Amino acid sequence: MKIAVRISDVWDQTVDVLRGRAEILAGLATLTLILPGVLGAVIAGVAPPLTSLVRLATLILLIFGMLAVTAVASDPAVDRPQALRIAARRLLPALGALLVLVLAAALLFVPAGMLLALSGATMTAAGAIDVSQAARGYTAGAGLAVLLAAVLGLWFSARIVPLFGVVVNERRGFGALRRSMVLTRGATLRLIGVLILYFVVTSVTMLAATSVVGVVARLALGGDAVASVKFVVAVVTTLISAGATVLQSVFYARFYVTAVTHDQPTASLT
Repeated sequence: MKIAVRISDVWDQTVDVLRGRAEILAGLATLTLILPGVLGAVIAGVAPPLTSLVRLATLILLIFGMLAVTAVASDPAVDRPQALRIAARRLLPALGALLVLVLAAALLFVPAGMLLALSGATMTAAGAIDVSQAARGYTAGAGLAVLLAAVLGLWFSARIVPLFGVVVNERRGFGALRRSMVLTRGATLRLIGVLILYFVVTSVTMLAATSVVGVVARLALGGDAVASVKFVVAVVTTLISAGATVLQSVFYARFYVTAVTHDQPTASLT
């Protein structure tokens, strides 16, 4: 009989990893999360046409960094150079699995889009949806479809928590999705609670920090230094996002290790 994974145990392991491997994790976060974010903010200010390309590169580096952090958090024997090598080897399989998830997420919202189209809703020049002349029945149905898609998306997000752990440690690509579903069996509701808590805490922290920093930056730099204020806020946002990403990645990695231990006690990790 499979023993259920205790989320409290995973949190304890997460804290231990953050404390014991802080230097390695900080180095990885600086290299793959913070520096790309800061450089992206600089480029967005001086060369706006390159913003889309920079965002794509930053996203790929984000995934690369999460893989490296996952490798470090999964195995205490993995150091920074080895983590970077593992991340480089597993980047393409991870991107392939994520592409499948993006397509699946898009399909979830297709019914809502179809109902909005049937309702007579229009798109404004600014890209907003105008439902002022739309049929109420269809718009209500679209709203319910969006809500259902969000609930299904949250459920599926909980089921793939150990995805990068599987990709890094088990040499799987698309098969990592099915393996993740197996490892999260019986822990879905608890993981949904963790995801909601993570979202709330991160959002509140980000909003509070950027609001305070924005006010302080405007007072220090002057109301006319709009670009400088935006840069300062972007840097703070990058720092908070990097910290939240490391925390999330370590927790997911420790959940994977714990789930594998319960599911297959003899499984070996790399």
